[in-house]
Amino acid sequence: MSTIPASALASEDWQLAAEDGTKPVSLVVRLRHRAHVLPWFRFMYAEGDNIQIRIAFASHLVTVTGKGLAALLAAIATQRVTGIVQPTENEAKFGVRGPGAGRYTGSSITDITIAPFK
Repeated sequence: MSTIPASALASEDWQLAAEDGTKPVSLVVRLRHRAHVLPWFRFMYAEGDNIQIRIAFASHLVTVTGKGLAALLAAIATQRVTGIVQPTENEAKFGVRGPGAGRYTGSSITDITIAPFK
């Protein structure tokens, strides 16, 4: 089990597995127009800071930019993340989440890119 409480890792832009000790099988990366499912057994490493993190799998490199991403990096280190979501352009530009939502001030993702390793 992780020593990091789920409340410290929470964001509307990523989902975590239950804290019952089971790890998810894959990471679902939802972009604006497509989705990628990357199996955790192909995970190689993750690195970054509060502004940008890189998640390397055997076949792809996922780059996430935003703010407060150290919490996401900590959750990835324990392989508890089940999915990350790229916000719409307006959500990223104006810092809001969901229909009719007000300004969102928590940890957030502004962009996600996925590039295959060549």
